[in-house]
Amino acid sequence: MIPEQNVGAGEAHGRGMCMLAKWEAVLTNDLHALKQLIGKDEMSRMRHAMKEQEIGQHCYQAGEMLTDKELLLLKKALSLTEQQWRAYKSKIRPAPE
Repeated sequence: MIPEQNVGAGEAHGRGMCMLAKWEAVLTNDLHALKQLIGKDEMSRMRHAMKEQEIGQHCYQAGEMLTDKELLLLKKALSLTEQQWRAYKSKIRPAPE
């Protein structure tokens, strides 16, 4: 689930906090799901890596849609350091050429 990208001019005022809340919900669910992925077998490791990639993609998208201030609030709400945030973003797989 990814928050809506279409925002009309009349909705711009309340958009920031609404988008912040939506991204907080998405990433909170992602991080919770990641914690549930435990196991040492190959499939568990693969599912864990795929979830980290998804979180990285969501971090990237949130960064594109939120202001710097909103992004700081999001990271704080998720208890993620800048280093952790960047680590998730680094997990994004490049698109095939």
